Amino acid sequence: RVSLNDLQLLQRLVFIESEKFEREQEKNERVCEASLLKFFVKHLVRISLKCNSFYVALGISRILHNYGTADAMEIYNIVVQDPDRVHDDYYYRSRKGVLMKELKLRFGEMLATVKGNRGEERFCSRTDAEDLPEIARECLQFFTPWNSVCAVPEKFNPFDDVIKPFYFDQDDPDAEHRIEVNRIHAALHPSCFARLTNALKLPAPAEKMEIPKFMLTSNQTNFSDDDDWRNPPNLEADELQTIKDALAAEAAGRKAMTAGFLRVVADGDERAQINLAATDSAKFNLDGSAELIEIYGDDEILLATHLLSYDKVPNGKQSQTIRLEGGQQITFDFAPTLDEFGEVSEINFAVNYAETVWHRRFALALRRTKFALVNSFNQPILKPALTFGLLLLALTFGWLVFRNGEQKDEFVNAPTPPNQNSEANIFQVLPPEEKREAAENRSAPKDLKEKNNAAPKQPEKPETVFEPTPNREIKNNAAPQREIAIEIPRRELANNNNKIRQNETDENGVLRLPVREDNRSFPNEKIATRGKNKLRGKSLSEIKGIYLEISGDQILGNRIATQIAAELEKSGRFSITSDKEQAEAALKIYIRHESDGDSREEASVAAIVRLVNAEGFVIYPNRQRISGWKYVGTMAKLPTRIASDLAKSKR
Repeated sequence: RVSLNDLQLLQRLVFIESEKFEREQEKNERVCEASLLKFFVKHLVRISLKCNSFYVALGISRILHNYGTADAMEIYNIVVQDPDRVHDDYYYRSRKGVLMKELKLRFGEMLATVKGNRGEERFCSRTDAEDLPEIARECLQFFTPWNSVCAVPEKFNPFDDVIKPFYFDQDDPDAEHRIEVNRIHAALHPSCFARLTNALKLPAPAEKMEIPKFMLTSNQTNFSDDDDWRNPPNLEADELQTIKDALAAEAAGRKAMTAGFLRVVADGDERAQINLAATDSAKFNLDGSAELIEIYGDDEILLATHLLSYDKVPNGKQSQTIRLEGGQQITFDFAPTLDEFGEVSEINFAVNYAETVWHRRFALALRRTKFALVNSFNQPILKPALTFGLLLLALTFGWLVFRNGEQKDEFVNAPTPPNQNSEANIFQVLPPEEKREAAENRSAPKDLKEKNNAAPKQPEKPETVFEPTPNREIKNNAAPQREIAIEIPRRELANNNNKIRQNETDENGVLRLPVREDNRSFPNEKIATRGKNKLRGKSLSEIKGIYLEISGDQILGNRIATQIAAELEKSGRFSITSDKEQAEAALKIYIRHESDGDSREEASVAAIVRLVNAEGFVIYPNRQRISGWKYVGTMAKLPTRIASDLAKSKR
């Protein structure tokens, strides 16, 4: 996400405010094809600029130009200078669909679409455009972020050279905002964009540009725009003074204002009203494309403006407070809802109004009291009820005063229960370690204990395997308990090994394979179930709260993790926590994209899964010489199999 400076935010406001005049020209059919092209390029820049450099590079390369998805990925790879942040082709197609949807919503029936290769949707384009491509290039130069500079070298090797103005070393998160502006400049500015495509040996932008074909009426076709838009006039001194006077008058109006009603407007549409005599807040939902929130008071005085920059919105609930000239305080609270890609799909928005000056606060409280009383007495049935309620309250207060005057202090001593030296009481005060052993010894029948103590029959040529005892916390530096030798016949070991070597495929086609023990794969983790490493920390049977740790393909991984978390919560054997420090174990899942399907649900992925406790020991899988399970299956079936196997393994 990108946070712009004041001048660049002003540019965004110009983009937003100019749209009302553009729509008015379109409604009156006083617009030509060249003007519509300017509006189109400006809106494409506007909806992509509010997000980040990825959307800008995507919109320029895939919508205004007809570069393929693979070429667009290479272009963005240079811009971001981090291969791990280049998404897969499915993400490119889905985000292009989002931009196309917003453009169709803006221009409606003036734009037509066609289906291309693999069902790709594109806008119908002009094949006989003459001066329109040059107008589009000039628009891109005008709409490049103000106060930004060119950072793309004239010649460079895109596969070996590092472009430092685009590279983020992750030391200072705030520093990436300035880097993002450089990336956006490179994707928008025609000269910089041409250098990117030239370095990748792609066709020149002039060859790949597609001018959209607008469905014009006869009046629009014959209309001629004579404005010299390339050289706009400067403000005259009297015009500048008029603007300053208007701003001063608005500030004075806000300072002297005693608001009765507030109107909340989002992107030009009224979304809520606040009657301050009754309430001080309003709540509503916004879609992920919202940009500008405005608050108007009485006489249409603009009180506050909030421009959504989306640099912090995806991180969770946010709040922004604005204090007006008269001491009034307006607070914006917004909590985002994210889609499967971590993008904002909806915003739960709330506006709160408060008076901070004492005499204004007192006046507002009186107004609300008067409003409540008037509303109460306007209902005939409430008049006698209110009178009776006040009389009853007075009588109750008088009785309490009279009663307290006669009462004396009383003390009640609860008898102490006799100290019974029973087995139950002794069991309650035992330490946790001894309590569990006492429970086990007490619950076992006497004859069963005797049988357990009896020497078992020895099979022929047994093989001894050392198993660690169930995990218990070691307190006061007590020495760990010794390992218990469990004798297992060779034939049983052989059968277990044969089961491990078998490929386990369920009815849904999800394949599970064992990942053999190899400390080189997981250098910071130890296989806790076998060998010389003695289990420390909690065992699988004792684990409840787990944290999901995803590596590899983050987009697919986050979606799979969400489904696994839901299945594990449903099983009741585990609870999922988002706090890694408070978790008892981490379920580590490495995700890799294998192949695409006809739909997202049918895409094939591979996942390596293991559960590691807080001491760094792998406690699942809990089989000999296996450090993880590898699953291969579809996006729809894989999470269910992973969660089911983990839940069943907990006895």
